[in-house]
Amino acid sequence: MKNLASIIDCFGKNKPDKLRNSHGNPFSTVQYITAILKAYGIQHIVISPGNQNSMFASIVQQDNFFKLYSVVDERSAAYTATGIAYETNEPVVIACTEATASRNYISALTEAYYRKLPIIALTFFNYAATEFTAIPQHLDRSVSQNDIKTVSVTLPRISDNTDRLRFLALANGALAGIRHNPAPVHINCPSSLDYSEGYQELPQTIWTTEYYDIDFEHLTAELQNKKISVYIGSHAKFDKETEKLISDFAESYDASVFCDQSSNYHGKNKILISMAATSGIKNNPADILIDIGNVSGEYQSWPLINQQRIWRVSENGEFKCRFDKPINKLFNCKEKEFFRTLKNKSSEKIRYYQDLKQIEADYTYPEFGMSNMFVCQQAAKYLPQNSSLHLGILNSLRCMNYFKLDESIDVNVNVGGFGIDGAVSSLLGQSLVNKDKLCFGIIGDLAFFYDMNALGQRDLGKNFRIIVINNNKGVEFKLNKNLTEHLGYEGVEPYIAAAGHFKGGAKSWAETCGFKYLRAETKEEVTSQLNEFCSPDSDKPILFEIITNDDDDIKDRKEIESLAKKKC
Repeated sequence: MKNLASIIDCFGKNKPDKLRNSHGNPFSTVQYITAILKAYGIQHIVISPGNQNSMFASIVQQDNFFKLYSVVDERSAAYTATGIAYETNEPVVIACTEATASRNYISALTEAYYRKLPIIALTFFNYAATEFTAIPQHLDRSVSQNDIKTVSVTLPRISDNTDRLRFLALANGALAGIRHNPAPVHINCPSSLDYSEGYQELPQTIWTTEYYDIDFEHLTAELQNKKISVYIGSHAKFDKETEKLISDFAESYDASVFCDQSSNYHGKNKILISMAATSGIKNNPADILIDIGNVSGEYQSWPLINQQRIWRVSENGEFKCRFDKPINKLFNCKEKEFFRTLKNKSSEKIRYYQDLKQIEADYTYPEFGMSNMFVCQQAAKYLPQNSSLHLGILNSLRCMNYFKLDESIDVNVNVGGFGIDGAVSSLLGQSLVNKDKLCFGIIGDLAFFYDMNALGQRDLGKNFRIIVINNNKGVEFKLNKNLTEHLGYEGVEPYIAAAGHFKGGAKSWAETCGFKYLRAETKEEVTSQLNEFCSPDSDKPILFEIITNDDDDIKDRKEIESLAKKKC
């Protein structure tokens, strides 16, 4: 395989995304998939005749890099590929047109699946055809047997940079591990029949991923004298050994560990994502970012991963890139194995976390109004040690990401499915399995009332505590500039933010279900009742309804962003 640096300029800083060739013609998806096959060093291609795959055939036949084989019958072509893959131990592409051609691959792909042979079924289709158009040859390839492929992707037709980024995520997701975990994959590609001048030229703004599962200790050399950060998305509770290994790794390089509250990381060199993304820290990016964990609910975190080379550690080998950013290296191994193996063996390191820590120490918060930000700021001071906290997926999580909690507090957020439903019920489940542990929730009014039936559960105990942030609407949508700049706040309110529902609040429902009910409409009422809300001495579960002001939410958000610009 060619060295990444020689063929890829996507990792460079502030380089334009080139979507046209030297003749000014746009690159097609066919040219992009050819380029990425070449970048991965995949040479063997078995081609069957057809119209939709004709441009692909015309490109690769003029490139001496590829080794081509012509087989007319697609069934025979696919079996021929299994023989080539077995003999060479290399991935082999089979390429065909639309209609029933791809159906003839099924038996050989089944063979490849059970023998673990790396066959890439590259099928082409007419982009103009749909299930509602009477265009000849169009077939539905969206569903196929489980045992003919491990991955199936349909590539977009590339017309802008968003399409290009989507293509790169899908193509690399299909191809990154094929040499290390050999098995058939399916790539469905929109065809192009534009044979205009310059069509043989291939795009350069692509990226590929190096794959590792064993023998990567030599990569410590690449980490030497580099600014390094670890990025942790939502994560299950860490075992003590893994957490210590991450801490030791971070200290050995003076690396920063960027987390949101759902990371459950309680180790060293920790910096909260929201604060980092809205401070001068984002202007001091790392050279290499180690990415672990699952989805992060903090949308603002993209500046922290915008320019680095990203090394992704995936314990199940799953390919996931954040915000479509290139994955330079993918490690299919246990997190503890990665951090143990690549810990800095040298005493030399670049000062990085210590500099970011100083920026963090200089961060000054504005005076918040009666908002979710104020509630989270105050709750962070009162939540007791060894408790659990469940946060709503958007505004509550974002707000709490600015404030440090006691390191003994575990945090859970439903960022997997990332929907409005289930936050109260998830908190309920946490509270039921450990009656001696206080379980707190901070959840907005729409999400609370959506799931409020959970409060009637007969086994609910006194350890259940929930703050309902009630601004009588989904204020998250009024914080979305893409919406408000075009629709205005008034245009967002009735059907997007769903303002005006649940006018009676939660009091009657809470008391009917046996809760102690608290209510606050001022900042003073919030702070004066947090002690009672957090006390372990209550003989009932507690619901604390806090009436916030969406104007204050908007103001506080603007002030945080304004503060970030000043710091930068």
